Amino acid sequence: MGAPHLPRFLPGGTAVRDLPHVFRELVTEAAAAGNVSSGHHNHNYVASATSGAATLLGCRAGTPVTVRVPREGALPVVIRTWFDEGQILDAIQRMPHVPRRLFAGEGFAVHSYVAGIPLSSVCGNDIRVDARLVGAVAGLLAGMVQVPEHMLPPLPDIWPRDHGDSRDFLRVLAWLADRQIRQPNRARFGTLFAALGIPEDALARLAERVPAMTRRPFSLLHADVHRDNLILSYNGEPPLICVDWELATYGDPLHDLATHLVRMRYPEQQWGEVVDAWAQAMTAVRPAAVEGLGQDLRHYVAFERAQSVYPDVMRAVQALSDPADEESLGAAKASVWRALASAEEPLRLGRVPDQGEIERILAAWMAARPFPGE
Repeated sequence: MGAPHLPRFLPGGTAVRDLPHVFRELVTEAAAAGNVSSGHHNHNYVASATSGAATLLGCRAGTPVTVRVPREGALPVVIRTWFDEGQILDAIQRMPHVPRRLFAGEGFAVHSYVAGIPLSSVCGNDIRVDARLVGAVAGLLAGMVQVPEHMLPPLPDIWPRDHGDSRDFLRVLAWLADRQIRQPNRARFGTLFAALGIPEDALARLAERVPAMTRRPFSLLHADVHRDNLILSYNGEPPLICVDWELATYGDPLHDLATHLVRMRYPEQQWGEVVDAWAQAMTAVRPAAVEGLGQDLRHYVAFERAQSVYPDVMRAVQALSDPADEESLGAAKASVWRALASAEEPLRLGRVPDQGEIERILAAWMAARPFPGE
């Protein structure tokens, strides 16, 4: 796939042409030069600040900056504690090498540029990660405990009052996954989930089954550390920089480790090395965060695999524009099967349809949609 085109509209219907002139220039320049990267939620345009932009941003002309524009029509497929990434970045500026928010506009933001390349560009999923980088990631995760709670944006009312109650925190995560992911997508994808054997109350039942766990002090969590969000710095110091803080949260540090293990797509035989590196780094700064690691990590891994079935299925079918295209259909049914197989045990699905059944379910669901382009 090539670089994404300059979007015509920002969230809320604001046309890109209505961006302040100095920022419209930056976005247009980045799009024309192909200096664009895209995640599931944002397009990121990298350009050099013009003299006009530099005045507004408080930087020198020619300084590279990143203009972040949310993707049009992005599905609600993530858990969000806070809805303003800029507030999160402002709160964690004491941490080294964190991107800075330079400007926030209506439907866009300008951040400082992080020089380097995504780890994913040189070490793809399922490939073993160098031990030095594993240690660097462990250090990043452990370093987040140094951000005091009072520096962070206010937590939602649903948050556990006891900021050490790991069981209650995991229950809140399950509730938020249902509220922010399953329910908003129910009208569009509910019949598909049902046909695939996912009960409507699967996440609610998961929350009820969360067992008693060891108490661990809550801390800042990134909650989305994977190969696309880890930048290999050009000069190697530090070796890795973490970006894309929009899904950050505050809770049990084991949740951060679990989401990292699953989303990083380590080879299975490397999990032990990663867990050991995390435990060593965390013990050095907050030993209480490691209590109960051997018993409780599995519950957070199970939750991550359970909630991931929703975004993974939706993204798979969203990429399937034509069920007659055998290649894209094959990729979609394989992705859906993997998501169901991973969620089978934590969601107690009973059985997972085979890929032949999934193919028929996808074809029937797509044929029944009132608007095929949806």
